[in-house]
Order: sequence, then C-alpha cells, then structure tokens
Amino acid sequence: MIRKIKHIVKPIIVFLFHFISVIYVTITGKRKESDTYLNNVKDKYKGQRCFVIGNGPSLTAKDLDKLKNEVTFASNRIYKIFDQTDWRPTYFTIFDEGVGRSEGVIDGINSFKCEMKFVREEGQYIFGKIKGPVCYVRSLSSRKYLDNPNFSEDMTEKTYSIATVTYISLQLARHMGFSEIYLLGMDNQYAFSMLKDGTIVKSDNGKNYFSDKDGESQKKHEQIPKYAPATWEMDVAYSFAEKYSREHGFRIYNATRGGKLEVFERMDFDSLFPEEDKK
Repeated sequence: MIRKIKHIVKPIIVFLFHFISVIYVTITGKRKESDTYLNNVKDKYKGQRCFVIGNGPSLTAKDLDKLKNEVTFASNRIYKIFDQTDWRPTYFTIFDEGVGRSEGVIDGINSFKCEMKFVREEGQYIFGKIKGPVCYVRSLSSRKYLDNPNFSEDMTEKTYSIATVTYISLQLARHMGFSEIYLLGMDNQYAFSMLKDGTIVKSDNGKNYFSDKDGESQKKHEQIPKYAPATWEMDVAYSFAEKYSREHGFRIYNATRGGKLEVFERMDFDSLFPEEDKK
C-alpha cells in the first residue's frame, strides 16, 4: 500500500518542483537574461567546428590537451579529469537533476569557470546552486520523443531532451552555427546496460566513465542492478541526430577512440590536428 502511494505521490511532487522552478526563473528575470544570451550566440560560430566531450572510459587528458584552442562542450562530472589537464571546456551542460543531486557534483561544477553553464529551467531547484554564469533553457522531455524524436536549432524556443545530455550539447552546438561537430569520449558502452524490453545485460567493459577505476563499475554490483543506462534510448537520440544533420547541412563525426557508438561516421582524432604531427 505504501509503495503504491509513493508511486502516485512522487511524480506529483516532481511536477510541483518543476513548476515552481519555471515560475521562479521567469519572475526573477533569469528567463529573459537566458533568452538574450541565446539570441546573442545564435550562429556565432557559423561554419566552424567544435568538439562535444563525453565522459566515457576512452577519454584521456592527453587528448583534451589538444583541444585547448578549440570550442568544446562538456557535461556532468567532467571536472574529475581537471587534475590531469589544464584544458577547460568552453561550455558546460547538465540537465539531469539526479546527477546534480549527487554528492559533490554542484561543488565540482562550481570549482571551474567557463563561458556559460547550461541547465534546464525545470531543474532550478537543484541547479540554482550553480555559480554563474548560468543559462536556463526550455526543455521538452517526454517518452514520446523516443518514438517521434525531434531536434532544435533555436534554443530560445525549446530544446528536446532525449536519453542523454549529449543530445542537448548537439542542439546547442547547432544553435551556435557549427557545421562540423566532433564527438570525443563518447563510448556508449557501460558495465551494465538496459535493453528495450527492460532486460539488464552485463558487458565485457568494466568501466562506465573515465573516472572509474578498472572494474569499479561492475564491482559495485555483484549482482545485476535494478537500473542501468538505457543505451537503446541513446541510440534513438544519436540516430536521429545523424539523420537530421545530414538533411540540414551539418555533420556530426565520432572521433572517440574505440567504444560502441557506430551511428556517426568515424574520424581519426589525431588526423584532426595535422600541425601536431609536424612538431
């Protein structure tokens, strides 16, 4: 009985937190400030390239060092690699309140500066603790987008949240006008993954993120966990982004070293820096 009550009450509470967050962002003027910023960066980098950084096991500080003069988007717990490199992202995104609620995450995000940190306005009750500059983005999040995905090129109107924060970064990059978007550290492979039918399977990969020690992710669960990343949902987002990009005059390439993300055309990361080879 108690479990049924929690099942009914929890989404109502979450809805109220989201509703109050949106009202707060609006009446405090943060929505207007965010729209102004988004309008100012619309097509700012038209025709240029950028890098969207994932937090997969393949990500290394050595590769990030090569990106010091590039425009980069990073997310979530990227700060955990900062003790190994002087590189810092140009832009930062976090949309999952669950991640933001985790111990140490807000402090980690506040430990570095970048041009802008993007959050979804519904999560202000969590992300309001992030030190500026912060841009609040309208986010459309629904299971229906797994069947009918969409992609936004104008973040002042809306952005579609599908399965992964990377999808937000891709839309931001396109909003800013980038015509070539390169993915790095986007392994799309986890110690455990959830299939579309709800089955959780174990992979031969013992790490979820670059910050995990070898085998740490699997050792946390001697038995199959109740929840695991739904990579099939991520595949929906990535597949639509690939289709959309080809149809709308820009390209997304996967420059990740290894991994399981094969939706995008592969690109050798080192080949993107020919001047490095001459040194």
